[in-house]
Amino acid sequence: MTLRTRLRVRRRWPETVRGIFLVLSVLPRVGRGRTWLLGIGVLLAAALPIAVAVLMGLLIGVIPDAVRDGMDSAAGDRAVTLMCVVAVLVVLARALGPVLTAGASTLGRDLDRYLQERVLAAVGGPRGIAHLEDAEVQNEVRIVRGLGMSAQRPSETVEALPQILTEWLRALGAAAVLFAFHWWLGLLWLVVWPAVVYRMQRDYVRIGEEGYGQSTEFRHAEYVRDLALNPGPAKEVRIWGMLGWLTDRFEDRWRTAVTPLRKARTPHLSMLLPTGALVLALNLASYGLLAWAAVKGHLELEAVSVFVMALSNANSYAVGDEHFSLSYAAITVPRVLRLEERLGEVADDGGSLPVPSGAPKEGVRFEGVRFSYPGADREVLHGLDLTMRAGQSLAIVGENGAGKTSLVKLLCGLYEPTGGRITVDGTDLAGLDPGQWRGRVAALFQDFGRYHLPVRDNIAFGAPGRAADMDALRAAAEKAGILDVIEELPEGWDTVLSREYTGGVDLSGGQWQRVALARAMFAVEAGARVLVLDEPTAALDIRAEAELYDRFLELTEGLTTCLISHRFSTVRRADRIVVLDGGRVAEDGTHEQLIELDGRYAHMFNLQAERFRAGKVPAGEEVMDA
Repeated sequence: MTLRTRLRVRRRWPETVRGIFLVLSVLPRVGRGRTWLLGIGVLLAAALPIAVAVLMGLLIGVIPDAVRDGMDSAAGDRAVTLMCVVAVLVVLARALGPVLTAGASTLGRDLDRYLQERVLAAVGGPRGIAHLEDAEVQNEVRIVRGLGMSAQRPSETVEALPQILTEWLRALGAAAVLFAFHWWLGLLWLVVWPAVVYRMQRDYVRIGEEGYGQSTEFRHAEYVRDLALNPGPAKEVRIWGMLGWLTDRFEDRWRTAVTPLRKARTPHLSMLLPTGALVLALNLASYGLLAWAAVKGHLELEAVSVFVMALSNANSYAVGDEHFSLSYAAITVPRVLRLEERLGEVADDGGSLPVPSGAPKEGVRFEGVRFSYPGADREVLHGLDLTMRAGQSLAIVGENGAGKTSLVKLLCGLYEPTGGRITVDGTDLAGLDPGQWRGRVAALFQDFGRYHLPVRDNIAFGAPGRAADMDALRAAAEKAGILDVIEELPEGWDTVLSREYTGGVDLSGGQWQRVALARAMFAVEAGARVLVLDEPTAALDIRAEAELYDRFLELTEGLTTCLISHRFSTVRRADRIVVLDGGRVAEDGTHEQLIELDGRYAHMFNLQAERFRAGKVPAGEEVMDA
């Protein structure tokens, strides 16, 4: 049975049963042995009170004979034996409770971890990153993060499960005991209590669904909250006096999200009154019949005691807050599994041909490529035709919004074209194994990542499989001009790049950009043959930028390089320059050819050069642009 079929079947089941089934079906994957031990413990915890109730009834029944005949009599021996057995069972029942609680708590935390790992794998499965911009995906991912409504975690279900199952099994056992009194009374208890639980559980699930329906509002509230708490935006929050605005906006968003939940949690009299009346009537009838039978002498004292305790245990199904946790499983686990299934289908959609050794040997071609971002109506690229020749450097220039960065994202396989195709040595990129292709691409993005991890990891992420190769790490850092800075850090390569951690340090913008460049160079050291540089010197000072581009030919030697930059003095170092306009190639050639063409490139170049001739550039900047 496929996952899709299992989910479809489970949706037809009552929410309570579905919640339990889903958790129990996943728990063996988290810890098979512990799951079996937990199940055995639940059975014992349910059986012990029933056994105690029966034995207590027998004990009460034998006490008069023991008092009359003396403790040395057969009745006295029986009373002592029953008391000892009851004492042992009561101690076992008391000891079993904390053990079950501790075991369920540990298993529940492991379940949260297991589900998070599955979501991490699922989110990383698709070829690109378009799914990460899907609001529905983010809502489901938020459940696993446990933000906002942090109590709605699957682990809460596991922690409550021993108590719930114990109570239910105890109620079933008690109802079975009542069959010995009146079979129809036992049957009535077996029918009524599941109906009551099911009805109330439906209400709990409705509340949980309402909470999930507010996921977008909660995400907005959490985003605003994090702006006030995180160090990144802290400077502007203080400078612009945004804290009051953020606090008000957080309160507004939070109230917007919570108000429907509060309304949903308001008890419905139409549900409570009939349910309460039914349970009350059943109890009155049961105890009334039992009292009548005792008064009329139809039952012995010990039988009366057994049935009274059975009625008490039959009421142990009474729904409490712990039953609300079942809705966590009925809501969260199916969504996690559906997210995994949906993203798995996306991940399986596409080819997996191996990338030939040394590719690209001929080049990369964009053939009539069209592209628009998910959910956007405007196309960024309109039938783009472009060839990137292997082993050469290609610079791409154009005004903001011309499609430069989008082209790079398509080249890296982060998005799929909405029209046309991209080929590598004549093979459609969509048919190549995405992991292998990314191993051939080294990229320095304009919005590169700044990881709050040791500098070693920050660079080694370029090729995690070679993270232990210190010679390659040092070579990459030296090419990026950051090696001296690293060796002067307090803990050298093990220094965490964040002041939020003890002993950690932060770097300047230019130093961070060099670390990102070193990450790309490390990927090259590991075998990447395509180098993408998207505004690689945006955060560097003028002299550092000059030093980097003086080494441009050395850094890109033998690589298929794609360079995006607004610095025309750096762009001119490329073997070839392409001007994008409106998502298409407007001009194509060397620097000299494009200047002679006197088109868009020449116009933009002259505009930038005019700044220097007019003295509008700070002293020293002409180092780069003279």
